[in-house]
Amino acid sequence: MTDILAEDVVNRDFFARSEEEQRDFLAQTWCNHCMEVDLGMINPREFESKDRVWIEGDCVKCGQSTVTEIVEDDDE
Repeated sequence: MTDILAEDVVNRDFFARSEEEQRDFLAQTWCNHCMEVDLGMINPREFESKDRVWIEGDCVKCGQSTVTEIVEDDDE
């Protein structure tokens, strides 16, 4: 991952996404602390920089910070 301090980071509104997208992004996670997939995320905050978009939140199981990077389609 790139150095977040070197990126020009912009806050995005996670809740502007459709309910279906929100549900999917909050469920399809990887926790580096639990080393498990799809545990879930709470307290989501969405960000973007020049090169990427990601959601940060807290793992439902352990409460540690988790990050899900989002790959957005260019087919719009």
